Amino acid sequence: MSKRKRDVAFLKPAEPAFIARMKEQAGYKEGPSVDTKREALAFDDEDSDDHDDEQPQVVVLNEGDLTAEEVSKAIQEKEEGPADLSQRVVFCKPEKAKKNSQEPTEVPQENSKEAKKSKAEGKPDKLKNKSKSEVSKKVKSKSVLSFNEDDEIEDS
Repeated sequence: MSKRKRDVAFLKPAEPAFIARMKEQAGYKEGPSVDTKREALAFDDEDSDDHDDEQPQVVVLNEGDLTAEEVSKAIQEKEEGPADLSQRVVFCKPEKAKKNSQEPTEVPQENSKEAKKSKAEGKPDKLKNKSKSEVSKKVKSKSVLSFNEDDEIEDS
């Protein structure tokens, strides 16, 4: 008895000719069948996130402005170029790395207002006289007072 239960199969009878003609005239397309679910689906590469219409729009107002092609070349050269080995290597998530790079640093610059005033008055540049440890203490104290998760990760 158990052998008979396993051998049960459904055979779909052939469709009559007049029904086939009516479907053809009406433009009827047959829907999915039981066998279609067993077929392997083709992987679509079109589902990627790099659609051209979703890219930022580049507007060139002046002749000296960067075009979209120049920006893409610059980004590609930066990624392919050699790494700066003089700096400390830090591994972070990309989102946090972008946030950290946008924060202003405590490094003195020659074109700052204080530097221009001191040069005009003839005073020695007090920013240059500060040691690296004093500048780093300011940066450390700034991160100690902050409650951001990004700063806590940098301290460790």
